[in-house]
Amino acid sequence: YNMLYIILLLQDHNYLISLCFHTRIVRFESCSSASSLAALSPGLLHTQNIYLSSLHAVNWGYLRSTAEGLRQTVLQQKDQILTDQRTIRELTGKLSECEKGLGGRSAAGLVRGRSRTDSNTSGVPEEGGMSGGPKRLADGGLAPEAPWRMEDLEEELERKVELLDKERKALRLETEKHRQEIDLGVDKLHHRISGLEEGVFGSSFPEGYRLSFPTRTNYMYAVVKHSIPTLWALTLCLWLRPAEGGIGTPLSYAVPAQPNELVLLQGLHTPTELLINDKVAQLPLNLSRGSWQHVCVSWSQKGGVWQAYQGGKLRGEGHALATGHHIRPGGVLILGQEQDSLGGGFDASQALVGELSQVGLWDRVLSSSQVASLARCGRVPQGSVAAWTENGVEVHGGATKDPGEPCSKHNRRSQ
Repeated sequence: YNMLYIILLLQDHNYLISLCFHTRIVRFESCSSASSLAALSPGLLHTQNIYLSSLHAVNWGYLRSTAEGLRQTVLQQKDQILTDQRTIRELTGKLSECEKGLGGRSAAGLVRGRSRTDSNTSGVPEEGGMSGGPKRLADGGLAPEAPWRMEDLEEELERKVELLDKERKALRLETEKHRQEIDLGVDKLHHRISGLEEGVFGSSFPEGYRLSFPTRTNYMYAVVKHSIPTLWALTLCLWLRPAEGGIGTPLSYAVPAQPNELVLLQGLHTPTELLINDKVAQLPLNLSRGSWQHVCVSWSQKGGVWQAYQGGKLRGEGHALATGHHIRPGGVLILGQEQDSLGGGFDASQALVGELSQVGLWDRVLSSSQVASLARCGRVPQGSVAAWTENGVEVHGGATKDPGEPCSKHNRRSQ
């Protein structure tokens, strides 16, 4: 399939963007020149021009400014390190001078002390000859101490080193912050480029897709890759075409503490049921085999109120279903199987046999008019937490994605 590579090189203020395309018609072994592009068919050139125009819409300013900020921070850190090195060299030189001066003065004082001791035969130290004390002047005052004492210089050097360590830690934190901002910007850019690719070149299923579960097994299922947040209310809608009596489990959501956090299922000899935190409400739905049917269920923690819709019409409602509970985040959303443990523990007797399409989950209770619009192949994008996208669902164990969906003909008529 088509592949797009975008390489962004940053060196000082020069930015180079290299685009390489692989298309279904022509394979670019390297970035094409103008002459080779001219040889392409007009339709392909038109598609590529649309894509390049879409790329120009990408806001590169944020990424450039963030990268420039990181570069300036690194330059500032380099200047600061050079300044600190000069300061350390100056302090080291002063320390050496001080050590030399103190050594000379100590030797001279030792010679003078011995001379005075030799000349003073009485054994009484001369005035001012006491070791370790400051010398007195003729007027009785004290002589000033010698500058750059060893202890003072060591303290100053330790203080400066400690200050340098703090500054380096601060610079390191700031650099890490800029790096995280750049990573976030790159991720957003990749996401937008993926959206442009899907919009320009189309998807593998331009008319939508459906999931097929042809046989009743304990290993055939699909995983919704969207992360489910905390939900205090919800609406679950899907298109369903059962192949056998007892539809099994179209959807189950499990969290570590509760495998039956949210489940929609129908057993071989039981009515359709909605489970919230393992609490059960029976739904008055009549699901026939072999035909597509639109099903919606909604629930709110306030009073545990629930509604069940089929074909856009309200079929039943009730209350006191898991009142005060909230759907917990961090779980696994499975299509086609009922989970007895997080992401597993499947039972073939509860597996779905048939087809699913356009499964959607909203973080609120949809109105009856919105549910009716969905049953007529309309859209309600606001509040969706698990949108039906080609890359958002992963199939396993023999389940397949097949082209086409219940609303394909309706969408063609609208276009």
